[in-house]
Amino acid sequence: MKILITDDEKLTRSGLISSISWEELGIDVILEASNGSEGLLIAQREKPDIILTDMRMPHMDGVAMARRLTTMLPDSAIIFMSGYSDKEYLKAAITLKAVSYVEKPLDPAEVAEAVKQAARQLTEKGLVKRGRSQELKEHEDHLAELMTKACPQDSFALADLPAPMRSDDHFTCLILCFSADETLSFNTIFREAGASLTEILAKRKLRELHLVKENNCLCLFLYGDKPQRDTLMKLCDELFELLSSYGLDYISVGTTSHGIINAYNSYTSAVVLLQEAFFNPPGSVLAETGDTVPSPPIINDFSTEYADALSSGKKEDADKILRCLRDQFDPSCRLLESQVKDIYYRLFLSLQKYARQAQIPDKVFNGGRAIWDMVELSGTIDILHEELERCTAAFFDGLSDRDTGSSMVFAIKEFIMQNYQNEALSIKSISDHVNRSAPYVCTFFKAETGQTLNQYITGYRMERAQEMLADPRYKITDVASRTGYADVNYFGKIFKKVSGVSPSEYRQNLTAGKRDDLR
Repeated sequence: MKILITDDEKLTRSGLISSISWEELGIDVILEASNGSEGLLIAQREKPDIILTDMRMPHMDGVAMARRLTTMLPDSAIIFMSGYSDKEYLKAAITLKAVSYVEKPLDPAEVAEAVKQAARQLTEKGLVKRGRSQELKEHEDHLAELMTKACPQDSFALADLPAPMRSDDHFTCLILCFSADETLSFNTIFREAGASLTEILAKRKLRELHLVKENNCLCLFLYGDKPQRDTLMKLCDELFELLSSYGLDYISVGTTSHGIINAYNSYTSAVVLLQEAFFNPPGSVLAETGDTVPSPPIINDFSTEYADALSSGKKEDADKILRCLRDQFDPSCRLLESQVKDIYYRLFLSLQKYARQAQIPDKVFNGGRAIWDMVELSGTIDILHEELERCTAAFFDGLSDRDTGSSMVFAIKEFIMQNYQNEALSIKSISDHVNRSAPYVCTFFKAETGQTLNQYITGYRMERAQEMLADPRYKITDVASRTGYADVNYFGKIFKKVSGVSPSEYRQNLTAGKRDDLR
């Protein structure tokens, strides 16, 4: 299928193209246009199946282009993108029977889902031809999906098993977990490494049926004669050697089951073992050892002791507590990842509480990120624990280095940090927050910090703007509105005054710098 992406910002187009696995969506040709007029010409010539277009563009907007295309290419599916909550544009999208409407800043996963929905509708209407290989792949996907469930006996009797699979083969499920990477494409992996994988399995008289699961996981259902444990372990070593360059982190080995009707037992056991990945370093094989499973130990969350060390400013005590905490957790502790993360989450909350009491800004110890994001995004116990150690050290550094000035300055800065996106942020709203007169607040803040309040607010907003400009999903208009500026032209003048370059020049410089880094 062909897709035409029409958007007046090249960074948005290139960001979409690089962040979505188009092959997995059935897209083999990607066309680009910078405005509606150019998009119309390209669509006339190339006849794309799907049109993904911004609504507001120079020369000809997306709605005007779509109106022409509904007559010219009535069978094409249209997906609108817009960063504006404009009722008229939404009405137009409904009138033109758009497949979907995606809000900016764009989420690649949301765009991919909209494209997937459009492709499905086209296929159901018979507007896209499906080849024999695609039909076979869909049949194998359906069969593999059945193998992940406890199905009735006749489920597989009705399904045509791919040669040379037999219903009484032995089945072993391997779950391969890859690093989170937006550019990861399993189609690419099988295209580049599929032949080697088949050869590795053939040496052991095994074949595979695979299924892509969420969270960058790939299920390989191995079938054939019953493999020995040593055979499976050597196979895993070879898989790591073959696929490590694609970001393979863990392999979970399910128990071997006899008969396709019992294949889901192997899948279920592999899923259970996958819970241990959190307690093991990348590159580990997770498999049953045959040892008796120990009873879960009594776990001390050390929340009281940790809080006492923070409140009393005793760094040595806090370090000792963290060492004891980590020593409790290993693969044999039989705890779930969620249970351990809950313990760490409570400790981070305690750290945040005492940091605020000590007038240490949150960004000193967590970089301004939400605590739950830090905890949830930690892929292993070691990463999570190191993050807590780092934040704890930053807390005690903050105690010794903190500004001994007024608590009112701290309150003002915290209020600005929480409200900088609001256009209505003003000296009056700040003075109301600290319950002082505006002239007093201005004079006091300047005396304590050496900056006027307006200088500090503008500087803080520009820092956040620079961070957002580094993300190609944000249009400059989005950056302006998200830093409290309704007028994008005024935002551009302020940004250039502070940074020395315009927002678009700043973004171009960042992009050029990244290209240089890759050389």
